[in-house]
Amino acid sequence: MTLLLGSFGLPFATVVAVESDDMVELGGGEKTEEKEEPPTEDAQGRPILGKGEAGILIDGKSGNVLYEVNSEKKMYPASTTKVMTALVALDAVKAGKVSLKQKVTVTAEMLEGLAWDGSNMALKEGEIISFQNLLYGLMIPSGNDAAMAIAYAVSGSRAGFVDAMNNKAKKLGLKNTHFKNHHGLHDEEHYTTAADMAVIARAAMKNETFRSIVEIAHVKIPPTNLTEEERYYINTNGLVSTMRYSQYYYPGATGIKTGYTDEAGNCLVASAEKNGIELITVLFHGEGVENSHKDTARLLDYGFSAFELVTPVREDQIMGEVKVKWGRSKDSVTLSAVAPVSVLVPKGTKTEELEIKLNLPEFVKAPVEKGTLTGSVSVFLDDVEIGGGEIHTDLTVKRSFFWPAYAFLEWLWGFLLIRILCYLVLSVLGLFVLLILLRIWQEIDRARRHKKRQQRYSGRK
Repeated sequence: MTLLLGSFGLPFATVVAVESDDMVELGGGEKTEEKEEPPTEDAQGRPILGKGEAGILIDGKSGNVLYEVNSEKKMYPASTTKVMTALVALDAVKAGKVSLKQKVTVTAEMLEGLAWDGSNMALKEGEIISFQNLLYGLMIPSGNDAAMAIAYAVSGSRAGFVDAMNNKAKKLGLKNTHFKNHHGLHDEEHYTTAADMAVIARAAMKNETFRSIVEIAHVKIPPTNLTEEERYYINTNGLVSTMRYSQYYYPGATGIKTGYTDEAGNCLVASAEKNGIELITVLFHGEGVENSHKDTARLLDYGFSAFELVTPVREDQIMGEVKVKWGRSKDSVTLSAVAPVSVLVPKGTKTEELEIKLNLPEFVKAPVEKGTLTGSVSVFLDDVEIGGGEIHTDLTVKRSFFWPAYAFLEWLWGFLLIRILCYLVLSVLGLFVLLILLRIWQEIDRARRHKKRQQRYSGRK
């Protein structure tokens, strides 16, 4: 198995697990075979995942890859698909196509084709339920019926919603992902990679509604027109809840989603925060709930122990300056950082190893108000961008009284013909000046020679 710390260029490490053939003699002279436990980490302290697993660990803020194993391998995502389902649904909320309070009536079409023993929130035909409660049912008990109801509410059909999912994947720049449904039930053409799912999860975690849902340990859904009692669901993600799997609870966990099919194995997309560090992990094809949760926990442990936050750019730190056009009494203005820029780096990284680059316009036009966003700052480690922030102007620069003339001349200069005419005029003026200088030089030379002739003539007398 080959393990690689992608973005920071740390060396490869190849680890082979070998079963021990040692024999231990017990009382009574009997012998039994004792197998050595396989190693859980390599020589660099990085976690070794189980056989057939694919995993990735990223910085939730920057998206930089901290560690990966088979992260580009195409895998079946099972119900972790619902991370994209929720993301597309919340995009629709943001666009005003639906609202969280909107009531959805469950139809027979929404429930068609769903297995009775699949994960569900027990929706009934004719039931009226809010869109927000469908999102709870989607992410907490992993309801396939909730996924179907959401798809019809947003797009009017299964196919339309799946198209929206694939279009969202393209917008996120994913090249190894293709969705065939919105719940994650197995389909040969329904696949993604750990790396792509990490991108999806990071995009989803930027939505505050999504974050507030996936971190919930348990939720109660109020009665509806067809349900007299409230529904009570415990999160299938054992990292955020002690109520289902108390042994897997992970302090600082903030989400995100489990998944399982026979073909996909146990999958877990997770996130956690500690000391200002936000991590996101994806683990595909785990052998059982225990392995998927424990391997995810080890990925998170590695991230929090092997990396640290440093702040190479302070708030209000002066970063540079930019030229100001049409300014009154000032032709430039200084720029400073809007907020501190903190980046996640391997522990022990020195500040001088980081490279700071400014991304500035060539100029700004007056008037310029103090605090105007004018560019950005990027932080690099080993030529990899690991973070950045915005910069703004430190001063107000008023517009010059003569700015219309400056603007008009600048507008004229934008025409090629005007530039050509100006160059011709300048060339003619230059030639005229040159001729005048030549004429002056000739007159001076003539006067000098005339003076010499006079001096020779006076000497002969």
